Amino acid sequence: MVDQAERGSGRPFSTAWLAISVLVFCGIELILGGVIGKVIVGRYVSQMLHLKLQLALNLSSYFLGGLLIGLVSPGIRILEPAIGALVSVAMVLAISFFLPYTFMHMGMGNLLIGGGIAFVLALLGARLGEKLVGNLRR
Repeated sequence: MVDQAERGSGRPFSTAWLAISVLVFCGIELILGGVIGKVIVGRYVSQMLHLKLQLALNLSSYFLGGLLIGLVSPGIRILEPAIGALVSVAMVLAISFFLPYTFMHMGMGNLLIGGGIAFVLALLGARLGEKLVGNLRR
């Protein structure tokens, strides 16, 4: 999916930018949750709407986080946010191992599907960010 030209002519993979990406995803989700939370707090909304909003916040945080990393990172950083999104989903899998809540059970299938979706969203966001700053031509 990502060719050598997009990797920055052999630029090494940055674990620092991977870690920053994970933090950015969490931060964006917190910010969006704070904004949207203020709109719905104190109003009656169904539990299903809460779940839909949580899903929308989670998915949009991967795309927007990838976009932000693409905009602010030095050089071309496309794989770092994409793998960071996968790591973020894997962290939820780890939480499900350590917490006794049955409603948060997550298996390897969930990791592959959810991680794949998060990976693609962050990858698309990072590519768009790199294009907007002129690092990618196509």
